[in-house]
Amino acid sequence: MSIKDLASAYEEATKSFLDAVAEVNAADLDTAPVGEWTPRQIIHHQAHADAYCLTRIIQVVSEPGTPIRSFSESALVDSEILAYSTTPIESSVALFKAVRAEALRIIKSAKDSDLGNVCMHSELGEITFEKMIIRFTDHPTGHANQIRNTIQQP
Repeated sequence: MSIKDLASAYEEATKSFLDAVAEVNAADLDTAPVGEWTPRQIIHHQAHADAYCLTRIIQVVSEPGTPIRSFSESALVDSEILAYSTTPIESSVALFKAVRAEALRIIKSAKDSDLGNVCMHSELGEITFEKMIIRFTDHPTGHANQIRNTIQQP
């Protein structure tokens, strides 16, 4: 895939997630099927996950070969300090927009030849810049679908 195609897909995934967030009303924000995350929790998770992703993009383009570590989704969502279950979503939506915009700027500045740059992920092993972009495109798309499915539950 070319950097142009990857950037376009990344940008579309950002829009899809923000469109899903816009569909959530106050009554839906804290409802979810048993054992699933609420839209509020998903929004906070996605913003924080993308903050990690931006750091990884910066590392793979500026310091290929750098080790990067995995993070625990459950540790984030269960953190009392992060308070995913009660914190208003506005700051996380703003964070998501900002980090996605910066990541997109970096992606668009890259060349196709940069797609082979690698980092060493603590769980996944060697991961290329191209695979990162694909993963960071799929992640908000999946959560956008999760939000839509949750708010459409009877």
